[in-house]
Amino acid sequence: METVIVQINNHYAFDFLKNLEALNVIKVLSRQSERMMPAIDTFSDRSARILEIRSITENAHIDLTNFCFNRDEANNYDE
Repeated sequence: METVIVQINNHYAFDFLKNLEALNVIKVLSRQSERMMPAIDTFSDRSARILEIRSITENAHIDLTNFCFNRDEANNYDE
């Protein structure tokens, strides 16, 4: 077994690697956030941020059953 480090430059390549991992062909040992690497393009930047957020919050469950957003209260900065 060999370990390699790769930099993914677009979301299609990342999706391809996710599929390979799902088929047990490869194993992702760690992911490094896009904020630590130079930006390649806006779309992959956004995709990387969303994937990072999802990986961090995948086990966070919040119940918003009775939540009601009050715009007037949210814009009230005087109090």
